[in-house]
Formats: sequence, C-alpha cells, structure tokens
Amino acid sequence: MGTSVSPESKSEKTIDRVYNFVRYYIKTNTYSPSVRDICKGAGLKSTSSVHTYLRKLDEMGMIEYRPGMRRAIIIKNMDDEPEPEIPADMVRLPLLGKITAGIPIYAHEDYSDSIMVNRSMLGKSIIGSDEAFLLKVSGTSMINAHIMDGDYLIVRKQNNCQEGDIIAALIDDEATVKRYGKINGVPYLFPENDAYSPIPFNTEGCRVLGKVVGLHRYSIY
Repeated sequence: MGTSVSPESKSEKTIDRVYNFVRYYIKTNTYSPSVRDICKGAGLKSTSSVHTYLRKLDEMGMIEYRPGMRRAIIIKNMDDEPEPEIPADMVRLPLLGKITAGIPIYAHEDYSDSIMVNRSMLGKSIIGSDEAFLLKVSGTSMINAHIMDGDYLIVRKQNNCQEGDIIAALIDDEATVKRYGKINGVPYLFPENDAYSPIPFNTEGCRVLGKVVGLHRYSIY
C-alpha cells in the first residue's frame, strides 16, 4: 500500500514551486512573470490557482503581490541572493525590439529585454551572446518561409549575405526581414508571400544587420 500525501503537504510543495519559479524568472529576466508564465513554469492548470498561491506567498511575507497589475510581483530580499548560474546549454540573447515581415517600419533598438535560448538553436558558428540577437516579427510577408507574426528571430550579426539568405536589414532607418536576391544583377529583398512586392536594396542607406539562423516560437498556429 502506498503512502498518502496530505493536502497540506501538496499545497506547501506547490507554494515552494511557485515561489522558486517566480524568483528564478525575475533573476533571469529582470522583470516578474505573468500569471500565464507561472502556470506553465510551475505546472498549474488554472490562473485562479496561481492567484491563490501568490496571495498566500504575499501573506507569508515572501513576496509583494498586487492583484490586477501586470508583472507586479516583487521578491523580498532579492538583492541579497546570488545571481543564478546560466546553464551551460543556454545563452541569453538581447531583444532588439520589433522587425516587420511586411512593410518596413522605423528601426527601434531596445536592449532592455532578453530571452534565454538553447545553444543548439544558434548553430555551431555562434559561440556567445555578443554574436547574435533576437528580433520580434510583426507582419506576414514571410509566412511561406514559416516565419509568422509574433515569432522571435535569431539573427547572427554580419554585414554581408549571399543570394537566398533570409536577412534582417535596414533601408535608411527602416527595418525589415526578407530573403536577399537579385533581379538582372540588382539587389532586392524578396518577401515570401505573394501579396507583397520585392523591395530594391541598392541604395546608400541599405545595410545588412545579420542573417536569420533560427526562430523561437511560443504559440502553435
């Protein structure tokens, strides 16, 4: 006959799991997780359960929690804790804002956010986080290349490319992601969606930011 576990014991273990996940998330991302992040990270099925455990942690004095406010969880005495070690198979890449898979938009570089990705997604040519970055996709011009709206592109830093490469590029101050190619010897950026037209890429303001080597996706379409 197996040994039964009391509801109190299960609850305590779940509280510890929620607390440890929130603490690790804040340490690695510099901001608190959303309720849905905690659902996934702590293995809970409902957001109402997450709210219940967060209120208990607040009552215990382990966190400061303000229901109704997004990402407003504060861990008490966080500054006294050592920085968590990044696993050897993971690397933190800076997120440089959004890039369009559609009509080019004004480039906005924002290094305030970052995402942890597995090194296996970077390819053997990328060793550290200083050699790559992430861009969040907005638009649908690359859907035939399986690049969807909301995807995070992994871009290897480089200022040149070959025909057929999918690249992150600047046209003056506008950023976009397209496939690089030529028409009668003239460079163009080609969409992977028949609803969009190729963009000339042969002026002084055209610049290659890097080659797209992978993507990170949170949702299945």
